[in-house]
Amino acid sequence: MTIFQLIMLAAAAFFAYQIYVYIQNIDEEAEPAFMQDREVIEVQPSTDELIEQADKAYMDGQIDEAQKLLEEIVLQFPDSSEGMNKLAFVLAKQGDKLGAEKYYKASLEIDDDDMTHNALATLLVSLDRLDDAEEHYKKALDLDDNYEVTWFNYANLMQGLGKLNEAKEMYQKALDINPDFEEAKEELENLA
Repeated sequence: MTIFQLIMLAAAAFFAYQIYVYIQNIDEEAEPAFMQDREVIEVQPSTDELIEQADKAYMDGQIDEAQKLLEEIVLQFPDSSEGMNKLAFVLAKQGDKLGAEKYYKASLEIDDDDMTHNALATLLVSLDRLDDAEEHYKKALDLDDNYEVTWFNYANLMQGLGKLNEAKEMYQKALDINPDFEEAKEELENLA
């Protein structure tokens, strides 16, 4: 064999090896280069989807599962006052009233709303912090004085404090807003 033939044999072997490597890697190269280094982006559920899941879990009696979902909402969406309110409600039901207070207050920092003030006031009554509760009922009424439940709850507080005239006036305001409010009618009759 001449030197020329040896060089040709070596070149053929080299190219054969290159083809072999190419065929072995063909699956990896089937994907375009710009697709090979892409990041996989997981689609996270929205706040509404997680809240819906938490509501369903709560309604199904899976309180711990509802709490986990709501804690996830608060972590993923720290500006979700709805998530904080629902977590506070579940914590209160679980007996963690101080945890519930923390989330109601955090929610109020995001959205100063009458329903949250009302819920927090009711929680504070259960903690026997009546002055703080009264403050939140007043704030709720400052935001919306056309919600009969706030008047009713505030009237219950006044009745508990022995301020019967104020309680009567508040029960009456609740009835002025909703004449069919049976609990307010009963309480007003009991005070008469």
